Amino acid sequence: MANKKKIYLINPPAFEGVKMVREGRCMQRKGAWTSVWPPVSLALCGAILEKEEHIVKLSDCIVEEIDLPLLKEKIKEFKPDFVVINTATPSIIGDLELAKAVKEINYKTFVTAIGIHVTALANECLIMAPDLDCIIRGEPEMTVLDLVNNLEDEWEEVDGISWKNRERILHNKDREPVSMDSLPVPAWHLIDLKNYLMPFTLNPFVLVATGRGCPHPCNFCADHVYYGKKLRLPSPEKIVNELAYVQERYGINEFLFWSEAFTLNRKFAREVAKGIIEKNLKVCWVCNSRVDNVDYELLKLFKQAGCTMVGYGIESATQEILDNSKKGITLEQIKKAVEDTKKAGLDATGHCIIGLPGETKESIERTVKFTIDLKLDFVQYYCAVPFPGSQLYKQALKEGWINTSDWRKYEQNFSILNFPKISAEETMKLRKKAYKTFYSNPAVVFRTLKRLKSPAEWKNFIRMAREFVEWSFKSS
Repeated sequence: MANKKKIYLINPPAFEGVKMVREGRCMQRKGAWTSVWPPVSLALCGAILEKEEHIVKLSDCIVEEIDLPLLKEKIKEFKPDFVVINTATPSIIGDLELAKAVKEINYKTFVTAIGIHVTALANECLIMAPDLDCIIRGEPEMTVLDLVNNLEDEWEEVDGISWKNRERILHNKDREPVSMDSLPVPAWHLIDLKNYLMPFTLNPFVLVATGRGCPHPCNFCADHVYYGKKLRLPSPEKIVNELAYVQERYGINEFLFWSEAFTLNRKFAREVAKGIIEKNLKVCWVCNSRVDNVDYELLKLFKQAGCTMVGYGIESATQEILDNSKKGITLEQIKKAVEDTKKAGLDATGHCIIGLPGETKESIERTVKFTIDLKLDFVQYYCAVPFPGSQLYKQALKEGWINTSDWRKYEQNFSILNFPKISAEETMKLRKKAYKTFYSNPAVVFRTLKRLKSPAEWKNFIRMAREFVEWSFKSS
């Protein structure tokens, strides 16, 4: 390619010391799983750009312990033509301040930002960060490539961006969703994979994009802003081949299947599992699922294919709250899914949301008891967050439930919703109590400690427990 560009893909430094996972709808502190995820969106952008012979650098400042002064030095040294800033709602202030730092080094450098927050609130973010050249709305990969290839020509005509023309903010038409089969294997060579370790095993892992988009209307989720409401899947062969390639090239044997729910299309999930078995891949993987998308036979096949854990969005043990949130599941479906998961020999993780509309002290206590009775291996109790782009955000604004405009509080260990029957402060107190109740339960303690086989695993467990406690009990 005659006109190579130098592109710097940046997962920004920890804003005010908070290490964030910034990946699509997952915007949470490292402590949530005591691990930071490899930046798959940036790595996919890198692979696409390298395919067209551009020169790419990727810095994950979170795991590399890069603060802003050090990042500035790296920018000066690399001299990029183009910078991509990864963003999340709780860190958006610090993330967007990076644009100013880049322009101070070289005002000619083109700077853009990606993420759900900037997609949902493009106008506000362009006003917040006047040094941004544009915002990429939705999935970023092909838009980044289009921008880079048209920097000297007609970048203002690129689909999927918002930008300022003097005082006017312009929104170009949306970009057509990408075909999952057209996406390359992420450019994992751009980062040090030893920095990303699976909890408990301490083995390096990466994310594998097994699907995009979700047709379900859960009102607390903003994922549709980024990936759309229509489910898009690659071929099962693509997933199996990617696992084999990453294992052979990088020596990675553990994977997180990255999608809203791996089992939204059961036939696809079944074919992926069968493909892993037929190819005799010795891999370990975990995935998310809805409770209404699994059965014992499918889960048993997952176990045979190397799956070790399935995470379920349980949300609440009150059917009315589930219905009001448009989750579309029942308590009986939750019980059956977890029962089948355990029967198949897999770990089961429950994801619960504390403080949804209609919540009371009694309903939160009911959810905690429910998760203990289910004999789940792990549980996350998140605070309900009205992330921009979600229906909950619109509803909360309309009803006057939100008690702060500080984006730093828009993360899942803070409640910022005051309801008639329960305040944000009460919700956070009950969430702390929920964690203590679940993880001090003797059966849970026994199941957890039974996993530890060596002094190294004990040492890692102590570290994990400390980080998890710091995350789950953080309230200011």
